Amino acid sequence: MEDQGKHDGDDGDPAERSRRLVQAYEQGASIHELAEKAGLSYTWMRRKLLKAGADLRRRPSPKTSPVPVDQLAEEYRQGASILQLAKKYGLYYKRVRELLLGHGVQLRPSTRGTPDS
Repeated sequence: MEDQGKHDGDDGDPAERSRRLVQAYEQGASIHELAEKAGLSYTWMRRKLLKAGADLRRRPSPKTSPVPVDQLAEEYRQGASILQLAKKYGLYYKRVRELLLGHGVQLRPSTRGTPDS
């Protein structure tokens, strides 16, 4: 079995390992990717990066939408379902619903799960 004391596939200087982790992160690797590769948890990898001086990327605000809410509202009013809009724009059903409600759109009664007449 592989030695659990060594991570990052490297048995060199800890400062050098930290520098390479920060470099990989700054070149676009995610914390999840680095943690998995090193055999560490997300939390431990995040701590290692912070301790090594990495400037961690911010998550996008959940209040922002990749599509203008006006556009979602207009398509919904023209007959598109929340599920159709969610699939079209790569959003969660709940998020589309929240955006529409927050924009003052009156939602139609749900037809999900109702038997055909």
